[in-house]
Amino acid sequence: MLTHKGTQTIETDRLILRKAVLEDAEPMFRNWASNPEVTRFLTWPAYETVEAAYTTLKRWMEGYEDPAFYQWMIVLKEIGEPIGSISVVRQNYRVEEAEIGYCIGNSWWHKGIMTEALSAVIEYFFTEVGMNRVAARHDPNNPHSGNVMRKCGMKYEGTHRACDRNNQGICDAAQYAILRSDWEKPKHFAEDIAFADDAQLVQEVYRQFDENSRLNKSQAARVEFLTTVRYIEKYLTPGAKILDVGAGAGEYGLYFARKGYRVSALELADANIAAFRAKITDDDKIDLVQGNALDLSRYDSTSFDVVLLFGPLYHLHEDADKLRCIEEAKRVCKPDGKIFFAFISNDIVILTMQQSQDDYLINGHYNKETFRLNDFPFVFHTVDQCRTILADAGIKVCHEIAADGVSELLQELINRLDEKSYEQYLRYHFYICEKPECLGMSNHLLFVGTPDK
Repeated sequence: MLTHKGTQTIETDRLILRKAVLEDAEPMFRNWASNPEVTRFLTWPAYETVEAAYTTLKRWMEGYEDPAFYQWMIVLKEIGEPIGSISVVRQNYRVEEAEIGYCIGNSWWHKGIMTEALSAVIEYFFTEVGMNRVAARHDPNNPHSGNVMRKCGMKYEGTHRACDRNNQGICDAAQYAILRSDWEKPKHFAEDIAFADDAQLVQEVYRQFDENSRLNKSQAARVEFLTTVRYIEKYLTPGAKILDVGAGAGEYGLYFARKGYRVSALELADANIAAFRAKITDDDKIDLVQGNALDLSRYDSTSFDVVLLFGPLYHLHEDADKLRCIEEAKRVCKPDGKIFFAFISNDIVILTMQQSQDDYLINGHYNKETFRLNDFPFVFHTVDQCRTILADAGIKVCHEIAADGVSELLQELINRLDEKSYEQYLRYHFYICEKPECLGMSNHLLFVGTPDK
């Protein structure tokens, strides 16, 4: 059931997608609409005068009266003016499909900006409007447009021959689409990642994996974050110092820095560092550095009230490295402080993988007798293995938590919940998340402990 909401403002890290106004005519003309290189594969010719932009904008503004009309200006926050546009060019109500068209000035090509805009629009149509399918097409002679579609998770569905016309004449059209069920499912990695050690594997993984949206892309995805914050806040006092090791794209570090806590953050992956830094404002008091969790020598001993290890144990294959990582965390933690450890749980992954790969139970990469997953590209732990590692490292555990519970397994159900039902689901999740019988049925495990010094 579609719920048309019209062209609502959408904000991303670098962009604001908004309705057009007449004042956009000059930057529209200057930044993209007058450039034949930009319009080469489009269906309309480059504008020769700024008045042509005014005419188009007036037509769009009239269209906004229709809640099923979708036409955004792509405004780059850095310069405060539009650099392109993205819109729905066709709709098929019978199958709840929207087809997207877009263009952007060539000064901003190959910077990931169009991917960022298209990803945001796809999310809007799935989560707000209720579309079942978002499609797009491009002239095969313009492969860069197809790259944008693939980066947004759209799948190539074939090329229709001589079915379209653009400024080059009659042309083929390469068709791409993403279904809501595709978008809601966890994305998995190709098996051909090459790496020499754990540090290089981390770099390769996060070049492909969008950590920036992992914890906030849906109601189901948000469960892990809300649960983890709930437990961290049990142990925070005013002015507390937090060290976020393996800080990812900054979801936790920025949250607590903006709550007034003193936060230091360390992250290894280049892609995550870039995403994190893009979010930091002049008002954010946070110390972000690039580094390895195996070496926290930049930090003084016993200097943090809370230490977060929400990434390193996803990637360390050797037990000696896991223990070294935990020893470093213990060293910088105050004797009465708390350390939070995140692990990826082994046991439920087989079911969540079967959701996206119909043959995973038969052909998946795990031991069919012991049900032990292959540790690639992440390292997986059973509950007992987590307990053993922490005991060997001298950690006194005070909480064992199913951080996200069944939220990934039941993500379609959870994402359909209305606000009141979602709030009740969270209360239910908080009620069961420390029950021992629920721990194995969670994709992420959270352990809270104190250094046993």
